[in-house]
Amino acid sequence: MSEAAEIARKALSRGDLIGAYDATVAAIEAGDDSGAIRHQQILALARMGDTDRAMAKFAEYGLEGSSNVDERTIGARILKDRAFNTPAGPARQEAMERAFEAYFDVYEATKDSFPGINAATLALLAGRDAESRRLAEALLADPDVAAPADYWKAATRAEALLLLGRTEEVTELLGSEAIRSSTDLGGRSSTLRQLGMIGAHLGMSPHDRATLIAPLRPPRVLHYCGHMFGADPADEARVRAAVDTVLDEEEVGFAYGALACGSDIIAAEALLRRGVELNVVMPFEEQDFLEQSVRPGGPGWEARYRACLRAARRVIHASPMAYFGNPDQYGYSSRMAMGLACLRAEHLTAEPIQLAIWDGKAPGGPAGTGADVLAWQEAGGRTRTVDPGPVRRGLERPPSRIETKAERALAAILFTDFAGFSKLGETVLPVFWDGVMRLIAEVLDAHGDAVVSRNSWGDALYGVIGSAPAAAEISLQIQDALDDFDYSRLGLEGKGGRMRIGAHYGPAYRAIDHITGRLSFYGNEVSKAARIEPVTPTGAVFVTEPFAAILALEAPDRFDCRYVGRIQLAKGYGSYPMYRLTRAD
Repeated sequence: MSEAAEIARKALSRGDLIGAYDATVAAIEAGDDSGAIRHQQILALARMGDTDRAMAKFAEYGLEGSSNVDERTIGARILKDRAFNTPAGPARQEAMERAFEAYFDVYEATKDSFPGINAATLALLAGRDAESRRLAEALLADPDVAAPADYWKAATRAEALLLLGRTEEVTELLGSEAIRSSTDLGGRSSTLRQLGMIGAHLGMSPHDRATLIAPLRPPRVLHYCGHMFGADPADEARVRAAVDTVLDEEEVGFAYGALACGSDIIAAEALLRRGVELNVVMPFEEQDFLEQSVRPGGPGWEARYRACLRAARRVIHASPMAYFGNPDQYGYSSRMAMGLACLRAEHLTAEPIQLAIWDGKAPGGPAGTGADVLAWQEAGGRTRTVDPGPVRRGLERPPSRIETKAERALAAILFTDFAGFSKLGETVLPVFWDGVMRLIAEVLDAHGDAVVSRNSWGDALYGVIGSAPAAAEISLQIQDALDDFDYSRLGLEGKGGRMRIGAHYGPAYRAIDHITGRLSFYGNEVSKAARIEPVTPTGAVFVTEPFAAILALEAPDRFDCRYVGRIQLAKGYGSYPMYRLTRAD
C-alpha cells in the first residue's frame, strides 16, 4: 500500500470520509496509479452515500478486473448500498439479488471470507434462507474465521453466527479483545449497520438489537460551548472537574467548537488530554478573535489557545471576514460547528451530543451559550450541561476594529444559470422567458415570504432565502420543474435539467438597492455564492460546507449533501469544499 493510500486508510478508520477522499484526489493528481488509492476513494464515496459517483469511479478505474479482493469487491459493496436504500418491493428484491450475485461471484473465485459473509447476509435478505445458512456454516468452518486473530475475521464470525441465530455466541464474541481493541471506527460502523439489519430481519426487538450491537457503537461526536470567563485557578479547577465527570460518562471521540477564553479552552484541553480529535471553528479573522474572545480573560489564555490550535486536527473558518461587532457572526460560527458535528456523526453512525458550560439562563440574542443550547435542542439533540458557578464573566472587551452601521443578516444565497442560453436563437427567447423563467418564478412564488429578495437577468436568477432548508427545497423544486420541460421548443436536443444552481449560507449586508429600489444583499459571501454556479454540473445543485452543515443541523431527514471535493471556484476565487445537494433517500 502506498503512503498516500495509508493516509487515506487512516482517515477512513477514524470516520473522516472527507479527509480520506481529499487525500485520494491529491494522490491521484500527483501520479499515484495504484489500485489501493482508487479503492480508498471509492470506499469514501460509498460510505458518504454517494453510490452513483462511487459506481462511476469503479467502472472508470477498471477495478472489476483487479486481482485484489478488496478492490474487486467494492463494486458489490456499492450494489449492496443501493439495495439497502431501495424502498421495499420488487425493485428492492431485484437489487438484493444483484448485490448477492456480485459478492457470490467473487467468493466463488477467491474463497475469501469478506465477500463470502456479505453474500451470506444478502442471501438472507433476498429470501434465500437455505443458501444463507449454507454459506454461513462454510465460513464458520474456515480456520481463520473459527479462531479470529483480527477485527475483520472476528466481525465475519459474529455475522455468520447471527445469520444462524446463535445470538449468545455473537454477544460473547462482540465483547472479545479482537473487537474491543479495533480502532477502525469506519469498519465498526459498517459492521454495526449490517448486524442491525440482520437482527431486524430475524425479528429481534429494537431493544435486543441495540443491546447486541452496543459494543460496536463508535464514540460520540461532541459540540462544545460555554461562557467566557477570566482566569482564576479555583474557578478553572471546579469547571475542569465537572467537565471531566461528563466526559467520563460520555465516550467522545471527536469534538467541534471554538477556543474562547474560559469554557471553550478548558473543554478543548480536557478533550485533548483524552486523545479526542479536536476540530476548531473560528467565527472570523484570528486577530479579531484573539482581541474579542481570548485576551479579555487575562494574559494566560492566549498561550493555551495556541497550544489547542496546534493540536487540532482541523481549523475551519466560518468566514474570513473581520469582526463587525455583530453577534450574528458568533451565532453563525456556532451553528456551523454544530452542523459539522452532525455531519461527522452521520458518517460514523454515531450519536452527536452537546457539552454546554452554561448558567442555565435563556438566550438574550442570536449568539451565546443559551442560544447554542436552544439551537441544538430544537434540532432534537441531547445536551449535557455544566454549571460554571460564580466565575468572572464581566470581561472588558475592546470595541470592534471595524465599525459599521450597515445592517447585516444571515441568509441562504443562490445563483442559477442555464447551460447553452447564449446559443439560443432570437426567435426562441420568448419561449425561454415564458417557459423556463416562468417555471422558476412559480416555484419562488409558492414559497412566499421565505424568499427575501430576488432578481433576474437573461437566464440567471439571484435569490436570497431566509433559511438554508427553504433554499434547499426551492433549489430542488426548480430542478424538478425544469426536468420535464420540452427543450426541443428551444431547439435543444434531449431531456433533463440544464440549469446549474449554486448555493451558500452566510452573513451579508442587507440594504435597499439604489438602482432597483428593492431590498437586496451584498458582500463577500454573496460574491462567493456567485462563483459556485459556473463550476456546477448541469441539472445539479452544489452547496458550500456552511450550507451543508446548517442543513445537517436543521433538516437532516429532508436533505442529503454528498461531498464532491475541494473545487476551484470561478474567476480565481479560491478552492473550497463543495457538496452536491439531493433529497434524502
